[in-house]
Amino acid sequence: MNTADIQRIAELARLSIPEADLEAFAAQFERILDYVGTINALPMDGVEPQTSINAIENVTREDVVGETASTEEALRNAPKKNEAFFKVPKVLG
Repeated sequence: MNTADIQRIAELARLSIPEADLEAFAAQFERILDYVGTINALPMDGVEPQTSINAIENVTREDVVGETASTEEALRNAPKKNEAFFKVPKVLG
């Protein structure tokens, strides 16, 4: 990794890196890439991808229609209402 690579990465990330620090950043990036290379070299045959650190499975219930409030009950305490709707102030974008 050279200073031109670092300048390009900084440009893409919208970062401002002083010219004097480019060499240090290049060396640090190189060490990071070497470390990732050692991780990629590990044998991963037969290792399943981990999607969660918890062993809990998602527990769901049946979606069953139950008793609901009537329109009159739902609108009973509404400060402003129409025949079957809540009245709210207009929101313009």
